[in-house]
Amino acid sequence: MSFNDYPLGEPQNEPVSSDPGGTGGSVSALPSAASDAGGSASAGGTGAAGGTDTAAGAAAAMVVSDLVVDDFEDGNAAILEQEGRSGSWYVANDGRAMQTPREGMLLLPSPLNPPRGSSTHGAHTFGGPFPLWGALIGTTLATSDGNGAAYDLSDFHGLRFWVRSGTMGPGTAKKVRLNVLTPATIMGGDCTVCSDHFGADVPLTAQWVQVDLPLSSLKQTGYGRPILTTPDLAHAMGIELLFAVNVSFDLWIDDVELY
Repeated sequence: MSFNDYPLGEPQNEPVSSDPGGTGGSVSALPSAASDAGGSASAGGTGAAGGTDTAAGAAAAMVVSDLVVDDFEDGNAAILEQEGRSGSWYVANDGRAMQTPREGMLLLPSPLNPPRGSSTHGAHTFGGPFPLWGALIGTTLATSDGNGAAYDLSDFHGLRFWVRSGTMGPGTAKKVRLNVLTPATIMGGDCTVCSDHFGADVPLTAQWVQVDLPLSSLKQTGYGRPILTTPDLAHAMGIELLFAVNVSFDLWIDDVELY
């Protein structure tokens, strides 16, 4: 699995629960974010359709675009199996603090209270601070014989998703790094100093924000070897959301899709 890129420390006690609620409030704009013009429709094409025919509108609301990686409405850890994509959300950390779900467990959807428009579930993780390399959640985008496999992202412009932080107090992460894993940056691949994946920082606020992240904006941080100019998007091995060292975090993410 992809989280084997990162060394693990000694496991600690099971974390306590955090408030899973969210404000579900208005969407604020970021330089790399797109505001929800409708104020309540979800990002993955699952909002209710307009018109006077209630039955037709309900049927339209159930249609999920084939661009959606996961809308978290099915109650399991697997991403939506469409357009050749498959995989499951996982959790990993350096083992020196607490994270919910625990390291090595699958990340199951959590109820949104209140719902965000038509969306009733999202992914939720919280914990930290971790002192060695941090903590993350992630998923493969394709599998073969039960193992992660390459997925071609080269025809897509970017990733779009909804995100918020459940806590914005002192010492809490104000950003999370979204990484796209490739054979050139994962352990066992082409790198000599690994895990410096192509990625970008995503700002976090207390309100839900829909973020458009162009794949052309992804860069390595600079410690990896070799340093590359562009990611091998034709062979994407997965995506991860990584928290840096020495910060606590309370991440909600929903309606992950390609565009």
